[in-house]
Amino acid sequence: MLKAISIILGNGFEAALVISVIIVWLRHTGNSHLSRWVFGGAGFATIVAWVVLYALKWSGPKKETFTGWAMAVGFIMEIAFLIWISKARKSHSEPNSAAHDPWSEGRVVNIFIFITAASLTVLPLMRILLFPSSIFIQTYSVVNTELILKFTGGLTGGILCYIFGISFLRNTRALTLRSSLAGSLVLLAALMLNQLFTVVQILFARGVFPLTPLAMKILIPIINNMDKYLYVLLGASLIWTVTVLWSFSKSREKLSAEWNPAVQRKFKASVRNNRRWLASVAGLMVIIPTLLGVEAIFANKTIELSPAEPVKPDTNHEIVIPRASVDDHNLHRYGYTAADGTLVRFIIIRKSETMYGIGFDACKICGSSGYYEKNGKVICRKCDVVMNIPTIGFEGGCNPIPLAYHMDKGNLVISSSDLEKETATFQQEDLFN
Repeated sequence: MLKAISIILGNGFEAALVISVIIVWLRHTGNSHLSRWVFGGAGFATIVAWVVLYALKWSGPKKETFTGWAMAVGFIMEIAFLIWISKARKSHSEPNSAAHDPWSEGRVVNIFIFITAASLTVLPLMRILLFPSSIFIQTYSVVNTELILKFTGGLTGGILCYIFGISFLRNTRALTLRSSLAGSLVLLAALMLNQLFTVVQILFARGVFPLTPLAMKILIPIINNMDKYLYVLLGASLIWTVTVLWSFSKSREKLSAEWNPAVQRKFKASVRNNRRWLASVAGLMVIIPTLLGVEAIFANKTIELSPAEPVKPDTNHEIVIPRASVDDHNLHRYGYTAADGTLVRFIIIRKSETMYGIGFDACKICGSSGYYEKNGKVICRKCDVVMNIPTIGFEGGCNPIPLAYHMDKGNLVISSSDLEKETATFQQEDLFN
């Protein structure tokens, strides 16, 4: 249940915060009427996410390609949005200047806001749409306690995100431009850095950039801290929350005895309403980090890899693995000591009656963190991605780096020269601890 809450809450929070921030900025530039195009863009992003996931059969290489393009487009749209905001502020303060500004034309602005909202929400919405396949299909009966708990957790996460979005928008109505700037710059910086690092990571994994030892030393610490991105978003929203509380306490109008009873009742009702919205967003800023933090503690428990069975080459410089020893459809790990003393690990799992998945116990994205088996699934120890077992032995995504082999008299045969080629990958292992 906690995992289900975390999946929906983390991604829903990001989408809600992005939508809310765009709407807040539209208010400050006198373009509140464009809010419907923000929601329209998010709705369109939902459709695109569904098409990509189910019509295009979401998989490793396709996932990387779409993620990379979506991140790149989002990065460009954020820069364009900042430029537009700057011009819109000037147009708002100087109405006569809008007549000569092509950005002020309704259709152009509508499409621009629509695309901006869509590009910045498509990935978190896609991860939300993955919830049924990543959670529900792991159960083994139509209705059981596990399924009910997971569904309840997902629904709870969705409700919390919805309440946060509404509360956030309600409480930021009274914020000044300077107050809004404090939180939005942190948010936009986090979004842009996350997008930039993700695109660079994919380009390295695809071989567009050479994956040199220096690049690994720079890239690996960044990858290791990518999970901190959500907490930066939480920090940005916390800045806003504190600012709202401070503004409310300083600028609250006092009840006057000179007002007639109807005005007094209206004022009291308004104060009560504001306090409730403030209490809701303040409470959520405690509940959301707590739930995500507790789930992260359980998820980030160090998983120890099973010991690698040592192997040595024969006189032909080949590693011979009896087929019968790996025919149980379980994950088997082996360790070869290279000429320079590096322990090079590789894994073997039987995929079908005649096919075996053989690869290094490492991938181009997460390095030599390794894989483990749980409930019949092969999982990356670093990023928790569940491998599609039939694709082990092929490149793409977080799949193990492929390792060539051939069959000979009922044995799996691997050349030691192929193992020697990946020593550099396993020399980086200490960076993942």
